[in-house]
Amino acid sequence: MQVLHLNTSDSGGGAARGAYWLHQALSRHVTSRMLVQDKGTTDPQVVQYGSSLAARVARRAERLPLRPYPDARGLFSAATMPRLVHRTVNAMQPDVVNLHWVNEGFVTPENVRRIHAPVVWTLRDVWPMTGGCHYTRGCERFTATCGQCPVLRSSVENDLSRRVWHRKARAFHGRPLTFVALSEWIAREARRSALLREHETIVIPNALDVDLFQPRDRAAARAELGLDPARRSIFFSAMNPIEDRRKGFAQFREALEVLARRPDAGQLDVLVGGPIYGPAPEMPLPTTFLGRIDDDRTMGLLYAASTVTAMPSLEEAFGKVAMESMACGTPVVCLRGTGTAEIVTHLEHGYQAVPLDIADLAAGLAYVLDHPAPQRLAAQSRQHVLATYTFEAQAQAYLDLYTRLVPPSGQSGGVRVNYDRGAHE
Repeated sequence: MQVLHLNTSDSGGGAARGAYWLHQALSRHVTSRMLVQDKGTTDPQVVQYGSSLAARVARRAERLPLRPYPDARGLFSAATMPRLVHRTVNAMQPDVVNLHWVNEGFVTPENVRRIHAPVVWTLRDVWPMTGGCHYTRGCERFTATCGQCPVLRSSVENDLSRRVWHRKARAFHGRPLTFVALSEWIAREARRSALLREHETIVIPNALDVDLFQPRDRAAARAELGLDPARRSIFFSAMNPIEDRRKGFAQFREALEVLARRPDAGQLDVLVGGPIYGPAPEMPLPTTFLGRIDDDRTMGLLYAASTVTAMPSLEEAFGKVAMESMACGTPVVCLRGTGTAEIVTHLEHGYQAVPLDIADLAAGLAYVLDHPAPQRLAAQSRQHVLATYTFEAQAQAYLDLYTRLVPPSGQSGGVRVNYDRGAHE
């Protein structure tokens, strides 16, 4: 069987790393390749689509439809750049195509319709089910036809989100698509959405390399990173930790103000991973802003060097940071009702705080910091990952799905099924 994964990048960011790890896990069993817009690895099975210049043009073109919405807040992808990526996909003749995070001008809904092979789409956020936003922030309009988009700060019914929604509806109609949710939370959202509710959605969680992400001696990890050995660290990491309000940094900072009043506050510090655009904010506790981290080994060291990882995201498809942290034996504080809460069992692997309750978020951090048996908490966290989020289990679940979708001949890549009436491609 030949599997082709499409993701905007093969490195950098949770979606890219998750897609690439799945590609690696499947490579042990089938022929797995990736087609990406931005190639960061040296993997010969990863193919870059177009040139780096074309990728930059596509990313810029993706911003043009947003010009009429100067007050827009949050990530919004209109996917309007006309590209012929489907021709490259079809020329590679895969038996099955697995889409992941395909934005920044890489893949359009029209491209998806023109792919010949069966298509599986891993939901790494909610973009496939909306008119352009990547997280709904409580908006329910994706259950109908979008419009009046709060991310665009639009009061117009027939706005950009409505138009993108109709493009997706046309592209997906009559086109067999199978969606893979990383959590029950995002599966429920898919089944409620007007765009995806008629398609099958199953749940297959992320997985990770448990040998790369494993417990280390905390003092040794802190020494290697050059951290003060006398302090205990609270770790927060995201691709855009401050500007992406969905990640909950503002609430995290308020919770730190509570912790700063503790008698042992002088023994605490904060580590923040992810790029900061603009001046760093003032923090209640000593804080190191680490910038973007693409190196898994460094991430593993940071988890191991920390006493607790905070992940107070208001919306999260899965929560790979939580899984990685727990694999390293570092408990996690998250919010109830999110995809991350499906990873973190309350009081066993950390703490599930009430959303937007600053006092409870601070209490969760204190629960881990003051736990009477931290080694037991660490061991329970690690064991849960070993039992649940292995590459072997993930790869087998995807292989079972692919096998069900591919015709018995195993030659779907050569079958020219055309879902566009009158089209000849």
